[in-house]
Amino acid sequence: METVSTMGSGSLGREVDLETLVAEIENALGQSVEANFTSDSIVTLRLDEDGPAYTVYRTGTFQVRGAASEDELAAAEDTFLDVLDEIGVDVPEYEFEHVTSVLMTDLERDVNLSALAVSLGLESTEYEPEQFPGVVYRPERFDCVLLVFGSGKVIVTGGWSREEAEYALDTLKEHVDEIAST
Repeated sequence: METVSTMGSGSLGREVDLETLVAEIENALGQSVEANFTSDSIVTLRLDEDGPAYTVYRTGTFQVRGAASEDELAAAEDTFLDVLDEIGVDVPEYEFEHVTSVLMTDLERDVNLSALAVSLGLESTEYEPEQFPGVVYRPERFDCVLLVFGSGKVIVTGGWSREEAEYALDTLKEHVDEIAST
């Protein structure tokens, strides 16, 4: 299973003047930083052109999105902390946690989505092909969502544990194998 994207969320434990933050980061890095002010209380920054995006709220909470792996997410967190330290931002009560990952895999076979929705249980699935070309599967025992496409591609999102995602995928594969054998 391939990690497509990870996201983390945290808090600096203090309010932040966003315009000043962006100006000081640009000054410290000696380059323009891609900054998108959604409003006066939210800014999304990209410190590296192809790197993760940092969404910072005036309240001091922030998100790191678009890291390609958990290691890249940890490195992005370290980079953010280093930049804040370099510009002298005091971080009294720092918190950060990995919140979710998006994983993708291929079952390497076509899947009969109508039969799969019935096999998984209609209470755990959504399948309306005229609205979305896949089955949305919310397994009861796992805190994740699987999007299953007729081509056999599967996207797992919502959970932060790779182990949990793999267990949910194993459950899905059992149902796909059962359908294929009938």
